[in-house]
Amino acid sequence: MARLSDEFISEVLDKTDIIDVIGEKVALSKKGKSYFGLCPFHNEKTASFSVEPERKIYNCFSCGEKGNVVTFLQKTNNISFIEAIEDLAIRANITKDFSGFKKANPNKKLFEINEAANTLYKLFLSSTKSGIEAKTYLVSRGISNDIIKHFELGLASNEFDLLHKTLTNQGYLVSDLHDLGLVKKSKNERFYDLFRERIIFPIKNEQGNTLAFSGRTYKGKDESAKYINSPQTKVFTKSNVLYNMHNAVNEIKKNDRVVLFEGYMDVIAAYKAGVKEAVASMGTSLTKDQVKLMKKYTNNIIICYDGDAAGFEATARAVIMFEQEKMNVKIITLPNKLDPDDYIQKYGNSALLDYINNKWIDPLEFEYKKSNMKIDFSKMLDIEHFKKTIFDMIKNASNTVIEAYIKRLAEDTKLSIESIRQDFNQYTKRNISNVRNVYRNKVDVQDKYTYAERRLVNYFLDNRKYLFNYNKEFGDIFHINENVRQLKDIVEDLYLENETKEMDTVEIYNSFIEKLTEAQNDFFSNRCINKDLQLIPKEYDDLIDTINEYQFTLIVARMEQQIKEAPTLQEKIKLAQYRDLKIKEEKYGQR
Repeated sequence: MARLSDEFISEVLDKTDIIDVIGEKVALSKKGKSYFGLCPFHNEKTASFSVEPERKIYNCFSCGEKGNVVTFLQKTNNISFIEAIEDLAIRANITKDFSGFKKANPNKKLFEINEAANTLYKLFLSSTKSGIEAKTYLVSRGISNDIIKHFELGLASNEFDLLHKTLTNQGYLVSDLHDLGLVKKSKNERFYDLFRERIIFPIKNEQGNTLAFSGRTYKGKDESAKYINSPQTKVFTKSNVLYNMHNAVNEIKKNDRVVLFEGYMDVIAAYKAGVKEAVASMGTSLTKDQVKLMKKYTNNIIICYDGDAAGFEATARAVIMFEQEKMNVKIITLPNKLDPDDYIQKYGNSALLDYINNKWIDPLEFEYKKSNMKIDFSKMLDIEHFKKTIFDMIKNASNTVIEAYIKRLAEDTKLSIESIRQDFNQYTKRNISNVRNVYRNKVDVQDKYTYAERRLVNYFLDNRKYLFNYNKEFGDIFHINENVRQLKDIVEDLYLENETKEMDTVEIYNSFIEKLTEAQNDFFSNRCINKDLQLIPKEYDDLIDTINEYQFTLIVARMEQQIKEAPTLQEKIKLAQYRDLKIKEEKYGQR
């Protein structure tokens, strides 16, 4: 790859007015020989951002950001050095072919096809009779034309193959459309559009390239999945992308925080409320790649997942992942089990903004609330278990925090503060520094559990009812083995994409195999398939029982560890009674 000469770079800088360029993003006022404004790289109320036109540099006296017009464009537009110079050259009417100075993007053609599809979806929303109906729905949800444009919302036609015909007529290969998941092939070998009669949300990477799409129903069709998403493709892996990251990057840098939501509409709701550093994990369990993507820009996270039980569990898992990366976490728990979009519908934009800015709680408070939800305070065993959980939670905290939670425990359990304090002091007499590591040890998984989970993949592929029943039983994010989780996600995506919603049995095997990476295919072929065994409902029920048994072994193992760690014989006896009660309930209460 060629290198730009120093002479050419100097020519571009000499012909660039730094005040004009920076003035597009920062309101500048002249004071002496310099210009001042509010820094675009952090939040401030007093202008400390200085631009010196003679030296062609900028400097923030508050946060320390400094550089020239090239670095300014790089940081505010999230572009490369070459792209910044090209932008400035165009502004200065300097003609030059930059193609030889850029690293070729192997996915450029695929991005171009996705952007062409995005353009068609936006046009269909803005210029058709169907678009008027869809816009009426969006307006009813509080989404204005400005928001539609900002998030580039679109609409897929209800025609069988409008996108397919339009893009192939523009010269794009149907094979590329198929590989990107934009079209599918029917049994009679006809290609048809994946997204039809749905509001479209484009999904982009942090550079703004369109990777994929999500389509949402808006006519209340109960038989259809609310959302269908693009499958995993060469350019799109859901686990390492965050919705709205490309729009939020500069706001994240400026405010030094990111607000994490679950879904698309939540991000849009936050934007309406003035929270522009919002991103979403798109309804899936947060991944390490997504955490690292956020950490590139800030160490401060506010989690605002749904307020129901599933949202609490997802938040708890996310907190652990952020803390492993040594990031600072705040949590929003909306009342009445509402999600952010519903909260705005009920209470308004300013109420959500106030909640995010002023009513967050820290991970300790969140864990207390989460534990409190499961306790029956009329049962002494539940109270003892709750105390143990909270003692373990606060044992390494400051004295101020410990005293605050001892007081709360006393209020919630209706016990005296002194008795709670005595129990806590007794609990912390032993050396607990090693207990933390022991407590986190995973239970060894027996072969029958991993076999059962691997075997279930075959049932998921055979009939969608097995997959949906499994999700209902265990939740769509539960897994023992990460490889199985990946296979299950691919199967689930294929079912959600398939249009024959009334059928349980859908032929997805070939499509499934096509989507597997080499490593995934090797795992599936060698660890999941047993051609000598037939698929029968009785075996499926046995496999489900085995997974249930696995979950219960984790509960019992945790209880055993708590008994082992209990500081007094009396507490050991109480915890053992609690364990035996749970085992008895599992053995007899669910028959």
